[in-house]
Amino acid sequence: MPQKNLNLERLAPVPSLKEMALATIKEAILSKKLVPEKMYTEAVLTQELGISRTPVREALIHLASRGMIVYFPRKGFQITPLTEKDVENLFELRLPLEMAVIEHITPRLTDKGLVEIEKALQRYQKVVQKGAPLQSLRANRDFHICLAGLTENSYLIKALDEIRDLTDLASVRSLEVDSRALEAADEHERITAELRKRSVKGALREMENHLKITKERVLARILPTKAAG
Repeated sequence: MPQKNLNLERLAPVPSLKEMALATIKEAILSKKLVPEKMYTEAVLTQELGISRTPVREALIHLASRGMIVYFPRKGFQITPLTEKDVENLFELRLPLEMAVIEHITPRLTDKGLVEIEKALQRYQKVVQKGAPLQSLRANRDFHICLAGLTENSYLIKALDEIRDLTDLASVRSLEVDSRALEAADEHERITAELRKRSVKGALREMENHLKITKERVLARILPTKAAG
């Protein structure tokens, strides 16, 4: 006789050592436990993480491919120091991608899709109230990932994913500006409000404004440092 469905809860896949090393190193960069201009070695990370060199090296190669670090084989790595030009170039690329997401999803947005956006917005607003920068950064990223996912355009999703690490690195700098997280939460709310109305023009305007302000806040942190140097 065929067995009945037991309705057991599916287990989440166990992350590989590379994935765990990648997440830990990235968080160390974003929390400034690892800082720009200082050279770090694989050996130090291997010892700190308590794992073999191979997954650490794989994680570093991945981060280097995303532009988050500069990797020097057999020597070590340095965190990418974002310059004014880097920020300008990053947002020059990001803007048309995010605008393409808005143009794609707004006229086709279903009630189910809107619910997903609302949930992502609420999670972000809730985290922002706690005043935890890294959690706010993750929730901000998840909001944008939610929008991109609704396009169901694998090429567009991949293009945004390719710059996600650098986007996070820039965004964490913007969060160093007082009240930026609360400000960004309001910008997300305005984007969502236009999506509720299925207003392509309005949603494009609010997304462009959001990215413009984010870039300005990042540059506000970089330029004083540059001038002081």
